[in-house]
Formats: sequence, C-alpha cells, structure tokens
Amino acid sequence: MFEAALYASNWKRSVERWAWSSRTQQPERKPMTKVSKAFWMGVWSVCYGVRRLFGGKPARNQSYRTPIVSLQGEYAQMLDAARKGDVAAQVKLAVAYSEGRGVAQDYAEAAHWFREAAQQGDVGAQFSNAVCYANGQGVAQDYQEAVKWFRLAAAQDHAGAQVSLGLCLQKGLGTSANPQEAALWFRRAAIQGEPAAQVSLASCLQTGNGVTQDEAQAVEWFRQAAAQGVAEAEFNLGRCYQEGRGLESDLIQAFKCFNIAAQKGLGPAQYELGICYEDGNGTETNLVEAYKWLTLAANRAVPSAAERREELIAKMSSQELAEAEKCVARALPKSKDIKPAAQPDLEDSVIIHAE
Repeated sequence: MFEAALYASNWKRSVERWAWSSRTQQPERKPMTKVSKAFWMGVWSVCYGVRRLFGGKPARNQSYRTPIVSLQGEYAQMLDAARKGDVAAQVKLAVAYSEGRGVAQDYAEAAHWFREAAQQGDVGAQFSNAVCYANGQGVAQDYQEAVKWFRLAAAQDHAGAQVSLGLCLQKGLGTSANPQEAALWFRRAAIQGEPAAQVSLASCLQTGNGVTQDEAQAVEWFRQAAAQGVAEAEFNLGRCYQEGRGLESDLIQAFKCFNIAAQKGLGPAQYELGICYEDGNGTETNLVEAYKWLTLAANRAVPSAAERREELIAKMSSQELAEAEKCVARALPKSKDIKPAAQPDLEDSVIIHAE
C-alpha cells in the first residue's frame, strides 16, 4: 500500500463508473453506452482514484521531462534526497509534482520519480507507475508496460493493482484477454475488502465469466460491497431481488436497494426507482415521484428514461405535473454546485487506485 502522503481518506466517493457498465444495463433495453462511460470513471474512484492524484485528464503532450527549475526549502532537500536514492523522498516528490504542491505541476517529473521509486521495489510506486502508463500521464500511453507494473504490485498484495490487473486481463488491454486469471485477481482483492473487486467478482460469478456460475455467491459479494456504500453494488443487489437471481424475489427489498443507490446519484437506479413508483413495484404508486426520478435519470442520459417520462406525463393531471416539476427543481443541484464531468474514452481511463 502507498505511503500516507499519497492517500486521502476522502478519495472514496460515490461515482458512476465504467467497471460496472456491463452489470447495470436494464434487461431488454438498449445498451447503456453513455452510462457505461460514466461507470468506467467510477471504478477508478471507488478504488481511490488516481485521476485525482494528477488533477484531471492526462496531458498527452507531456510525455517528456521539462528542465527542473531551482527548488527551495524542503523541496530542495527532498530533491537532493530523491537523487541520492531515498525512496520516501522520491514518492513525496512525485506526489508534489503530480498535485502541483510546492512546485510547478509537472506530470512528466511525477512519472519519473514514481518510476525511480518503483524500480527500487516500492509497491505503491509500482502501482502509481503503472497508472501513469495506463493513463498516458507524463509518459506515452503503454498498456503493456502498465500491465507489467500492475503485476509486480499485485503479486505483493496491493489490492488496487490486483483490481487493475484483473480489469486489463478482462478487457485484453496490454495483454491477452484471460477471464479466468482476471477472476482470480478480483477474488484476491475482494478478500482484502476492496469494493470494486467485490463488484467485479460478483459480476463474474453471476455471469460465469472466468468462474463457475454461482448467483448466490454473487449476491453475497454485491452485499459486501453495498455495505461499504458502493452505489453500483446496491443497484446490482436490487436487480438480484427484482429478478430473483441468487435469492428469493422480493420487490420491496429491490425498491429499497434502488432507492439507496438512486439517492447517491446513480442514473440506472434512478430509472428503476422511477418505474417502481410508476408501477407500484415494492411501494405505493406515486406518479409525482416517478416523474421526478425518471427526469433525474434522463438528465444522466440513461437510455429510455426520457421516453418513459413522456409516456408517464399522459397519465398525470395538471396538478400532479406541476407538483412533480417543483420536486425536480428541488432535487436538481444548483448551477453553482455543478462541476463539469470528465468524459474520457473508455480505454483512456484504465484504473484506478491510489490509497
């Protein structure tokens, strides 16, 4: 695991992410292409989020090292120690450059010092070095090199590297696709309590991808991740209750799970919750609430949400519609609170963690 300087406790936050896109598609509905991109961003954040470490989308033109300017004070001492091979100093300097903390932000310098520490065997630096290659951050993007360093860190039980390696093996990024080995790495990280790994392993068990299909075990792993506050896990658990997969069908429990995930901003859960309110599945019929949640889902570009809302309007009175619009206005964030969402390409966003 990485040194404390590299990790921030608030990096775990509710997000929509790619890693679980294949597990969050509604049955008999169009593939959720746009949502899957948002989900891919999620894996990375649930597992702690290296993109925060670098502060945004990779700068592709920064695959070279710029000349080092004169550093002052503690950073000059840090640089001197790093040049002499002090691993802790190398890691701290890499973090400083990646965050622009005390020095000018320089992704290439950050990648250089992560690599120096990685070559000395620091497991956290090996993971961060892999992320640099996977995301093309400060170096040319190279999935094969990323896989090499993920594998080194994963072998030392770094949970983030294990999940990342599993994703690469599952997607065939930088290596031949190997769902069996991917499932093994997911399991190793899941046992350590890594929620993204628990969701990924649950998906493998539910579909029989790389493992023997076992829907009951899948439910247990979804449940463990949901207990850690992962919205995607809560949503998938709701789908299990809804469809009776791995446990007895229970629409009331499904509604509760969808509600929890929807309150955390997960678009597909908002869509399902809207349908529950419209059809009275697991709760009393409430067209106002149905309209609100379908609108929120439509705002997140969930397929069919806007169409379903338009069909719902035909069932509503003018008073219900006016009340529903007020509910939507209260539920939507104020414009000043809205932050632009990153929109990376799927293969640009590989992974994933930094404790």
